[in-house]
Amino acid sequence: MELMIWSKEYSVGVASIDDEHRGLFDAINEIHAAVKSNKERSEIGLLLGKVADGTRSHFASEEAMMIAAKYNGAALHTIKHQHLLEQVDAFIARFNRGFNLNEHSLTFLRDWFIPHIVEADANFGLWFAEHGKH
Repeated sequence: MELMIWSKEYSVGVASIDDEHRGLFDAINEIHAAVKSNKERSEIGLLLGKVADGTRSHFASEEAMMIAAKYNGAALHTIKHQHLLEQVDAFIARFNRGFNLNEHSLTFLRDWFIPHIVEADANFGLWFAEHGKH
């Protein structure tokens, strides 16, 4: 079973953002599957790097979109992104120091990502739709 299952409730109504979110869901689910099937640490490490890189890329494109659209919440949203990246980097650093991932520890990835989508990203999606910036 997947750790994160995409559903309509996670859509923010901006196709490019939703596509990137789905890609991150898939990447996190890859880590989950690798851990459940006892893949090598090196493979799991590569997958963690893929999530971190994908998250950075996604945040950068999201922030650029917000700035271009003159979204008044862009600065606060960027701060939230920085905080989330710090958490992901700390998680990866723990893994690199020997921390073993398991079902419970992987819920961290789900539990920081989904609330960010349904709260902060959804607010931008609503604003974006209301201001006709498609």
